[in-house]
Amino acid sequence: MTPKRERTVQGSCWPCKQRRVKCDLLRPRCRRCVLSGGKCSYDKILVRWNARPTKGAPLAYQLPNAGFMGSLSVDGHVAATHRKALEYFQAAFWPLMSTAARPCPPPIGLAMESQPVLLVMCELADAHRAVLLNKEKLALDKRLSCLASVREQLRHSVSNTESLSRLLVAVLLLYFLDGYIDCTEQSASTASHKAGVQAMVEQLGGLTALLDNGQSNMSMLMSEFATTDLTRSLLDDRLPCFPADIWTRIESSTVWWEKQKYGGMTMGSVFGIMAAMASYRQSVQTDGMEPSIERIQEFERSLQPTFFTLDLEHLRTPDPYIVEESDADQAMQTVAFTRAFQHSALIYLYRAVCGLPARHCLVQQHVQSCFTCIMGISSQSKAHNCIIFPLYVSGAHSFGAEQQSFVLRKIDEIYQTLRFASLLSIRAALEDLWASAAHDGRWSDMFTFLRPGVLVL
Repeated sequence: MTPKRERTVQGSCWPCKQRRVKCDLLRPRCRRCVLSGGKCSYDKILVRWNARPTKGAPLAYQLPNAGFMGSLSVDGHVAATHRKALEYFQAAFWPLMSTAARPCPPPIGLAMESQPVLLVMCELADAHRAVLLNKEKLALDKRLSCLASVREQLRHSVSNTESLSRLLVAVLLLYFLDGYIDCTEQSASTASHKAGVQAMVEQLGGLTALLDNGQSNMSMLMSEFATTDLTRSLLDDRLPCFPADIWTRIESSTVWWEKQKYGGMTMGSVFGIMAAMASYRQSVQTDGMEPSIERIQEFERSLQPTFFTLDLEHLRTPDPYIVEESDADQAMQTVAFTRAFQHSALIYLYRAVCGLPARHCLVQQHVQSCFTCIMGISSQSKAHNCIIFPLYVSGAHSFGAEQQSFVLRKIDEIYQTLRFASLLSIRAALEDLWASAAHDGRWSDMFTFLRPGVLVL
């Protein structure tokens, strides 16, 4: 038998393997690659970016064809860079923005219609990927060109509703880029992007009119914007941007959290009460009056975590309330997720509105209950990544070494999944707080250690 001909040498570089020719194995570049001017690589794994849309994937999740991507730039290399960034944004970053098992489609279509959205989306994807791979930050000129594109487009789109709504997506993504990933950089401008979002929403007729347009990814991004503004307003002891009654309308559209299927208190109602408490506290401070015990007890009753109770609807139509075996764990984790926010809201009520000390028994019972809810959420669950606000509030009011160690361990676990620099800022703020006299101080003093541009979800 004639021995089988070996076309390639074991350990060859990838260009020689692809051309099926002999490689002399010289490093760092073999002779064939030097003569051809090609890129020589001996990496064990070759990563390929698939230009074809996934079979069976919804159209909203599919990237456009290479011909369309090529029209974005005369340089084919730049177009390929855009494609890689969009694929990363779609597959790696966008799922982190929601606790839903099946989040709404990302705004890839808008990126194909608007250059500012495309540039911001690529900037966000590249920044997160750089953190994930422990690489150096992107060049500042790339970010400046991204901001210049947004400003230039904004100059011509003030009266154009369709163009302005596209630019709103770009500014929202910039807000999350600076608030989650680049919050520790000198170039971070979270507050400026927030003011831009507010102005654009007002120009488009308000949040209600914006949600009525029916764009699911826009609604999801606005729900996260409203949430991060609300949580940060509670920590900063200020008035939130949106009124309490808007949360019912927000929850009726596409939101970042998983909606409950079996009744009980919803996340939207919890956020609405939190916004109402923040507004009430600001009005009490402005008027210089003592808080009303009746109003406080009303907030307290509405936030008390309770078990589901039987009503006539359960008896008439029991089938919709049957929890399937595959959904039981997810359903209970959704309940624990909501209750963690309820407990953190009650801590705010007792501390900020009532002025109780941090070590008061009413405060500490909800600190411990909040920890219990967080422990009931699996680290493999997507809800585990968005439990940061309850973890921060309860951690700020923990005084035992065991509790504090639990908080830091949880933050580290979440960071391993998200890789958001905002988590590192929260961790550092907690350690500074625990070592200072403000740990036993007022609510408004406890969160001054957190950088102003950090978003807390």
